[in-house]
Amino acid sequence: MRSLGLTNCRNCVLVPVLLAAVIAVGCVAEGQNRKPIAVPNDLQPNLVTIATYPLLDNDNNAYPDTIPIVFYLWDNPYPLPMWADGDMRFELRDSEQRLIAEWDVSASVLDSSRRRDQVGASHVLTLDIRDATTDVLPVTKARLSAFFLGKDGAVAKTTRPLDIQIGA
Repeated sequence: MRSLGLTNCRNCVLVPVLLAAVIAVGCVAEGQNRKPIAVPNDLQPNLVTIATYPLLDNDNNAYPDTIPIVFYLWDNPYPLPMWADGDMRFELRDSEQRLIAEWDVSASVLDSSRRRDQVGASHVLTLDIRDATTDVLPVTKARLSAFFLGKDGAVAKTTRPLDIQIGA
Protein backbone atom coordinates (compact mmCIF):
# COMPACT_ATOMS: atom_id res chain seq x y z
CA MET A 1 0.00 0.00 0.00
CA ARG A 2 1.24 3.45 -0.82
CA SER A 3 1.16 6.11 1.88
CA LEU A 4 0.16 9.68 1.31
CA GLY A 5 3.14 11.95 1.59
CA LEU A 6 3.40 15.57 2.68
CA THR A 7 3.25 16.71 -0.97
CA ASN A 8 -0.16 15.11 -1.53
CA CYS A 9 -1.48 16.68 1.67
CA ARG A 10 -0.22 20.11 0.60
CA ASN A 11 -2.05 19.70 -2.73
CA CYS A 12 -5.23 18.77 -0.86
CA VAL A 13 -5.12 22.12 0.92
CA LEU A 14 -3.66 24.19 -1.93
CA VAL A 15 -6.23 23.25 -4.61
CA PRO A 16 -9.33 24.35 -2.63
CA VAL A 17 -7.61 27.58 -1.55
CA LEU A 18 -6.65 28.44 -5.14
CA LEU A 19 -10.12 27.51 -6.39
CA ALA A 20 -11.74 29.77 -3.78
CA ALA A 21 -9.43 32.65 -4.78
CA VAL A 22 -10.30 32.25 -8.48
CA ILE A 23 -14.03 32.16 -7.74
CA ALA A 24 -13.80 35.24 -5.52
CA VAL A 25 -11.89 37.18 -8.19
CA GLY A 26 -14.44 36.11 -10.83
CA CYS A 27 -17.32 37.35 -8.68
CA VAL A 28 -15.71 40.74 -8.19
CA ALA A 29 -14.84 41.14 -11.87
CA GLU A 30 -18.37 40.29 -12.91
CA GLY A 31 -20.00 43.24 -11.17
CA GLN A 32 -17.31 45.88 -11.64
CA ASN A 33 -18.39 49.26 -12.97
CA ARG A 34 -21.14 48.15 -15.31
CA LYS A 35 -22.75 51.22 -16.76
CA PRO A 36 -26.51 50.92 -17.26
CA ILE A 37 -27.86 51.49 -20.72
CA ALA A 38 -28.77 55.15 -21.12
CA VAL A 39 -32.54 55.52 -21.30
CA PRO A 40 -33.72 58.08 -23.86
CA ASN A 41 -35.93 60.83 -22.40
CA ASP A 42 -38.54 60.63 -25.14
CA LEU A 43 -39.70 57.02 -24.68
CA GLN A 44 -43.44 56.38 -24.99
CA PRO A 45 -44.92 52.91 -24.66
CA ASN A 46 -46.37 51.45 -27.84
CA LEU A 47 -46.43 47.74 -26.97
CA VAL A 48 -47.62 45.63 -24.02
CA THR A 49 -46.51 42.05 -23.40
CA ILE A 50 -48.12 39.79 -20.80
CA ALA A 51 -47.07 36.61 -19.04
CA THR A 52 -49.14 34.62 -16.57
CA TYR A 53 -48.34 32.38 -13.68
CA PRO A 54 -50.49 29.29 -13.05
CA LEU A 55 -54.10 30.29 -12.44
CA LEU A 56 -55.34 30.09 -8.85
CA ASP A 57 -58.56 28.82 -7.30
CA ASN A 58 -58.84 31.13 -4.30
CA ASP A 59 -62.39 30.13 -3.34
CA ASN A 60 -61.63 26.37 -3.56
CA ASN A 61 -64.55 25.51 -5.81
CA ALA A 62 -62.39 23.64 -8.39
CA TYR A 63 -62.68 26.53 -10.91
CA PRO A 64 -59.70 28.85 -11.46
CA ASP A 65 -60.66 32.41 -10.57
CA THR A 66 -57.46 34.43 -10.25
CA ILE A 67 -54.98 35.18 -13.02
CA PRO A 68 -51.58 36.29 -11.66
CA ILE A 69 -49.81 38.29 -14.35
CA VAL A 70 -46.64 40.19 -15.05
CA PHE A 71 -46.68 42.67 -17.90
CA TYR A 72 -44.21 44.95 -19.58
CA LEU A 73 -44.55 48.27 -21.41
CA TRP A 74 -42.18 48.77 -24.34
CA ASP A 75 -41.26 51.56 -26.70
CA ASN A 76 -40.56 49.24 -29.60
CA PRO A 77 -37.77 48.93 -30.82
CA TYR A 78 -36.01 50.14 -27.62
CA PRO A 79 -34.65 46.90 -26.08
CA LEU A 80 -35.73 47.37 -22.43
CA PRO A 81 -39.18 47.62 -20.86
CA MET A 82 -40.19 50.83 -19.15
CA TRP A 83 -42.58 52.28 -16.61
CA ALA A 84 -45.05 54.97 -17.62
CA ASP A 85 -47.91 56.79 -15.91
CA GLY A 86 -51.37 55.90 -17.11
CA ASP A 87 -54.29 53.47 -16.94
CA MET A 88 -54.66 49.90 -18.17
CA ARG A 89 -57.53 47.79 -19.41
CA PHE A 90 -57.33 44.00 -19.62
CA GLU A 91 -59.80 41.96 -21.65
CA LEU A 92 -60.43 38.22 -21.60
CA ARG A 93 -62.23 36.93 -24.69
CA ASP A 94 -63.22 33.48 -25.88
CA SER A 95 -62.28 31.98 -29.25
CA GLU A 96 -65.33 33.68 -30.84
CA GLN A 97 -64.07 37.08 -29.54
CA ARG A 98 -66.94 37.32 -27.02
CA LEU A 99 -65.98 39.28 -23.92
CA ILE A 100 -65.70 37.06 -20.83
CA ALA A 101 -64.25 39.62 -18.42
CA GLU A 102 -62.59 43.01 -18.39
CA TRP A 103 -60.64 44.91 -15.78
CA ASP A 104 -59.79 48.61 -15.60
CA VAL A 105 -56.67 49.34 -13.57
CA SER A 106 -56.06 52.89 -12.39
CA ALA A 107 -52.76 54.75 -12.60
CA SER A 108 -52.31 54.60 -8.82
CA VAL A 109 -52.69 50.80 -8.80
CA LEU A 110 -50.29 50.53 -11.75
CA ASP A 111 -47.80 52.69 -9.93
CA SER A 112 -47.89 50.45 -6.86
CA SER A 113 -47.54 47.32 -9.02
CA ARG A 114 -44.10 48.31 -10.33
CA ARG A 115 -41.33 45.77 -9.88
CA ARG A 116 -37.93 45.16 -11.39
CA ASP A 117 -37.27 41.59 -12.55
CA GLN A 118 -34.84 39.76 -14.84
CA VAL A 119 -36.34 41.45 -17.90
CA GLY A 120 -36.40 44.94 -16.40
CA ALA A 121 -39.21 47.32 -15.45
CA SER A 122 -42.37 45.27 -14.92
CA HIS A 123 -45.80 45.34 -13.31
CA VAL A 124 -47.21 42.47 -11.23
CA LEU A 125 -50.98 42.18 -10.75
CA THR A 126 -53.73 39.65 -10.19
CA LEU A 127 -56.93 39.69 -12.20
CA ASP A 128 -59.94 38.07 -10.51
CA ILE A 129 -62.51 36.63 -12.93
CA ARG A 130 -65.14 36.92 -10.18
CA ASP A 131 -64.85 40.72 -10.38
CA ALA A 132 -66.50 40.56 -13.81
CA THR A 133 -68.40 37.27 -13.96
CA THR A 134 -68.66 33.90 -12.30
CA ASP A 135 -65.66 31.57 -12.21
CA VAL A 136 -67.93 28.54 -12.80
CA LEU A 137 -67.25 28.27 -16.51
CA PRO A 138 -66.78 25.35 -18.88
CA VAL A 139 -63.24 24.68 -20.01
CA THR A 140 -62.54 27.57 -22.36
CA LYS A 141 -59.51 28.62 -24.36
CA ALA A 142 -59.44 32.36 -23.76
CA ARG A 143 -57.24 35.21 -24.93
CA LEU A 144 -55.98 37.90 -22.57
CA SER A 145 -55.09 41.28 -24.06
CA ALA A 146 -54.07 44.61 -22.58
CA PHE A 147 -54.39 48.28 -23.50
CA PHE A 148 -52.42 51.13 -21.94
CA LEU A 149 -53.44 54.78 -22.09
CA GLY A 150 -50.68 57.07 -20.85
CA LYS A 151 -51.28 60.35 -19.07
CA ASP A 152 -49.24 61.94 -21.87
CA GLY A 153 -51.48 60.40 -24.56
CA ALA A 154 -49.29 57.40 -25.33
CA VAL A 155 -51.24 54.30 -26.40
CA ALA A 156 -49.91 50.76 -26.20
CA LYS A 157 -51.54 47.37 -26.64
CA THR A 158 -50.76 43.71 -26.96
CA THR A 159 -50.20 42.65 -30.54
CA ARG A 160 -50.42 38.97 -29.60
CA PRO A 161 -53.03 38.25 -26.93
CA LEU A 162 -52.00 35.56 -24.46
CA ASP A 163 -53.82 32.22 -24.66
CA ILE A 164 -54.95 30.85 -21.31
CA GLN A 165 -57.34 28.10 -20.32
CA ILE A 166 -60.09 28.94 -17.86
CA GLY A 167 -62.96 26.94 -16.42
CA ALA A 168 -63.06 23.31 -15.33
